Amino acid sequence: MSERWTLKYGLAAVLVAIVLIAVVLFANPASFLPPSQTSATANFLVMLTDPPTVPAGTTVLNLTYTNVTLHVTYPNETSEWLLLNASGTVNLFSLVNMSQTIASTNIPINSTVDKIQFTIGSVEANVNGTIYPVTALSSTFVVSVANSKVNQTLSGVLVDFNPSLVQIEATDANGTIVDYYVLVPSATAMVITNLSRERIKVGTIVELGQDDRERLVRVVEEFSKNVTIVSASLSVNGNVTSLSVTLRNDGNVTFRIFGLTLHGEFNATRTWNNKGRMGMFDERIHPDTIPFKINGSSLIPLFGTHMDDHEDMEISSLTLEPGQNATLSFSGVIALKPNRHFAKGPAMVVTPISGDNYTLRLMGEGFETFNIPATP
Repeated sequence: MSERWTLKYGLAAVLVAIVLIAVVLFANPASFLPPSQTSATANFLVMLTDPPTVPAGTTVLNLTYTNVTLHVTYPNETSEWLLLNASGTVNLFSLVNMSQTIASTNIPINSTVDKIQFTIGSVEANVNGTIYPVTALSSTFVVSVANSKVNQTLSGVLVDFNPSLVQIEATDANGTIVDYYVLVPSATAMVITNLSRERIKVGTIVELGQDDRERLVRVVEEFSKNVTIVSASLSVNGNVTSLSVTLRNDGNVTFRIFGLTLHGEFNATRTWNNKGRMGMFDERIHPDTIPFKINGSSLIPLFGTHMDDHEDMEISSLTLEPGQNATLSFSGVIALKPNRHFAKGPAMVVTPISGDNYTLRLMGEGFETFNIPATP
């Protein structure tokens, strides 16, 4: 008798379980499908465009990139940095009003891609027929993405990498003119749609449409409104230059700064020891731009020894949260000993000219300029 009741209740429990499963499947059939089938996926591309500012005579600006990653928030609200198997070399000079696909992946529709990061391996420029190694102010970039919702089966992020190639002309210890080049980046990014299937192939170069060019201009303008140079000061005392810049993020999103440049006329002197007699002489070559990289709250002039070794290619950026202020500063001697082969020669010391006006350019997501006088 007890065995009969046990069997009866066991069969009833099985029937109840079957009914419950059927109800769940009817209400939400996707819940029992494999994860890959729970939502449609989209082809998602990473494209690069580049209107660079370069010195006259530049014909090639090759950038080798690695480690492209996307910050993705999925429809179930989980998020991760998605590493793409992407690396290669792009001639930035060939991408004026053009875009090149540098990576491709699949992402579930209704995901959000709000940041992109990529690493620069090396840069070189061909100027007037000579190939020069280029030092980047920062080798790793994290850029916020505008219009970041993925809602079509074929879309992508367009990175507007808008760098300035700064030429530093100096003389070595033998008095020979030497040129050095620094890449000062500015970058913005946005999700774009209405893409042709041909763009899925990595390496494909396509002309940018007028709508995308106009949208890029608007995105740059919006990002540029985020950060404000609240104040800045520049002074010189003998060979010591002091620069201080206070910034504020007035926007509602995080803003990143990759570096800045100081533009104007500078004095350049070198102290020589001729047969036991010391003498200071004005240099024939005077640089008109000094780039600064960022290390915490310090500014470091990228105008020093061993620039050809690329020892300075490391992460250099400042992140400003909404409403946050930050002050960046430098105080010291700006000196260029341009080539390690002349390590025994005197350094060329560069100072602002007291009473002259200078332009400060802040480079990051968008850009900002500020005019300051040099005071004694």
